[in-house]
Amino acid sequence: MRLAYVDCFAGPGQYELDGYPVEGSPLIVIREGIKFAQSNNEQSLALYLVDDDPRQVQRLDAKIKTAGFPQYPKNLDVKIICKDSRSFVPEFLERVGLEIPAFFLIDPYGHPLPIPIINGILRRPRAEVFINLMWFQINRDLNNPKVEARLNQLFGNSEWREQKFMQLHGAEREVAFLNYFKSQLDCKFVLQFRIRHDREDSHSGERTKYYLLHASNHVKAALLMKEVMWPLGDEPGTFDFGDETQRVLISETPPEEELREYLLSNFHGKELTFDKILEYTWHLPFIPKHYLSVLRQLEGKEITISRVTSKRTGIRGLDLIRFK
Repeated sequence: MRLAYVDCFAGPGQYELDGYPVEGSPLIVIREGIKFAQSNNEQSLALYLVDDDPRQVQRLDAKIKTAGFPQYPKNLDVKIICKDSRSFVPEFLERVGLEIPAFFLIDPYGHPLPIPIINGILRRPRAEVFINLMWFQINRDLNNPKVEARLNQLFGNSEWREQKFMQLHGAEREVAFLNYFKSQLDCKFVLQFRIRHDREDSHSGERTKYYLLHASNHVKAALLMKEVMWPLGDEPGTFDFGDETQRVLISETPPEEELREYLLSNFHGKELTFDKILEYTWHLPFIPKHYLSVLRQLEGKEITISRVTSKRTGIRGLDLIRFK
């Protein structure tokens, strides 16, 4: 099987944080891509690292060459492309088969990619999009007529100007805008992760800097992304990121009692598999280990479990949970 990863704003491959060099997403994905290819001989992975700035592309190429990577496995293809993503992505979608699973990393405002093109990606049956939505800059621009064309380009029309968030302020405007943006995405599942300003920003504190949105049309994609992002959060049940000095594993803080009450209330008298419970509650801020903990507490009291996939005390897969 062929797989594709497309970074639509690859950049130079290295950044500075607290005075120290930090690997950018291209170097991280190449390192992980090598590991994946080495352990999955039956699959091939193509990495497309795209940027429209020739200087950035040149730096990225140089950084990759000096990063000390081993020789790429035969089933890994790394392509560095100097092109505007607005032209590259449609071309990519035309020439790559619909059956190819593809993951796109995009910044639709900082590196313009209109929502209509994003929806072209999402209409593919096996595609996922990870969106870096620069809320702080967008918020500054919403009432600025000089950049109205840029926002028209983002949404593909000017209807955003008639939306409720244009008359709101502060947190209400932020929530309303985010909900409107998500409503424009042609997909079933959207997970949102909030990133606040950190100590190096001029606007530090609790204000939102940007959002990361994971958009897909397959529930398993949403569930996997939730597990990947979970350990990085720092506020109970919000997947909210912040300054490194404030970071706490989110998995330590969500009250399992909330999950217990939700399951008993919504599945009263029903019978369904463990996998279906995860799928039906994909939007909740919990991951499988929390479900396991809660269901084990309920077993023999409010629920019974017929183990099909697991044995003894395990709970997974097709194990059947009956709610009394």
